[in-house]
Amino acid sequence: MRLIHSLRGELLLWLGLPLLLLWGLSVYTHYESASQAATQAYDRSLLASARTVAERLTVRSGQLEVDVPWVVLDSFERNMPDRLFYQVISPEGKTLSGYNDLPGIPPDSRLSTRYPALVYFYDADYRHTPIRIAALWQPVSEEGIGGMALILVAETLTSRQQFAAGLLRTAIWSQGLLVLITLLLAGLMLRKVLRPLRRLSRIILRRDPGDLSPLPSVMPWSEMQPLIAAFNRYMARLRELLARQARFSGDVSHQLRTPLTILKTQLALALNSPRPEIWRESLQGMRVTLDDTILLTERLLQLSRIKGQHGDENALQRVDLAERLREACLTRYQQARSKRIDLGYEGDEHCDVMGDALLLAELCANLLDNAIKYTPPGGVVTARLRHGRLEIEDSGPGIAQSERQLAMMPFCRLEGNGGQSGVGLGLALVKDITDWHGTHAELLSSPLLGGLLVRIPFTCLPEIKRTA
Repeated sequence: MRLIHSLRGELLLWLGLPLLLLWGLSVYTHYESASQAATQAYDRSLLASARTVAERLTVRSGQLEVDVPWVVLDSFERNMPDRLFYQVISPEGKTLSGYNDLPGIPPDSRLSTRYPALVYFYDADYRHTPIRIAALWQPVSEEGIGGMALILVAETLTSRQQFAAGLLRTAIWSQGLLVLITLLLAGLMLRKVLRPLRRLSRIILRRDPGDLSPLPSVMPWSEMQPLIAAFNRYMARLRELLARQARFSGDVSHQLRTPLTILKTQLALALNSPRPEIWRESLQGMRVTLDDTILLTERLLQLSRIKGQHGDENALQRVDLAERLREACLTRYQQARSKRIDLGYEGDEHCDVMGDALLLAELCANLLDNAIKYTPPGGVVTARLRHGRLEIEDSGPGIAQSERQLAMMPFCRLEGNGGQSGVGLGLALVKDITDWHGTHAELLSSPLLGGLLVRIPFTCLPEIKRTA
């Protein structure tokens, strides 16, 4: 089963995971900093207790003594859930008062630098209970007794743990509430932001299958405009493709219907007649009809191919237009000679242009075919190429100025064409090929021969070194 991803869920996931990580890091740092602050506060209280005990040290009868009333310890234990322990050790190492089994200073302990006192703070276990101890060294110098007395004051960690737990709960709830509010706001924001996408989806779903009009501008974000523009350009190309297919289908169905009907009629005439001469005439007529049909089919396919390549810049290459024009003249020499037409070439030896070699050859062939077809016997057809300007000039009847634009349309047959047969696609192919190459064809009156002058401007590329 294919897993469908939700854009909103994915965005919330990418937003929520970092927030959860930051939430955990924030809770941890808040807890650590608060624990350190609580430790300092409680350590200060322990130091105060140790100093109070140190103040009770006295020398009596040459003996160091300490008098610690329980009311003093009770003042520190009041309103606290912890138990307080103490021990006073003389400079000789004897316990003067308190609990004589409190854990001593560990060897790796360091003297505290936070307070102006010789004090150590360390953690230990006492009677299976974790405790915190402040060990204060108190100098003694009275009545011949000198040295450093050690006062140990310890307390259980219940208050510290409760205080740290309270800070942890506060951090968890406050930071968690902040993350939750952020995710809720992000979800509401995404819902609002994705609303135009849902609207666009509804527009596309409700569209008629044949509706290829551009999408409306319902996306308010500049980042989505290229997507809408690209989709609309795709729709435009699709409309053009469908229109071209419809035109091709319509052209084929319209233009092939007539020759096929003629072929059927000629075939029926031959089958219904017992005379061989009628058969021969029908077969000759069928051959002419088939030639016209083949020519029509080729022209329709060429026209469809040109339309399909329209705008394909990858098909452009360096082509010698002069060579293509001379080849077209040579291949039509026998056709011109059969009508006693003087066919000639004038102009540049080479002229390189950017284009499609097959289409440029077809362009030259169509222009010469039209010129030879409509030029009367004994006439003149001249192909000329100078500085990128292609000209085909003939001594035929020409085309009236009012009909020149119409002559470039497909399947257009002009009046006064001398009775020549054709499919009306020659100049239409010329127009499509020139449009594809970014130029145009001009239909003019020939000042020298009196017929039609077709002029097409091209841009010649700089010459390159040619090998013999």
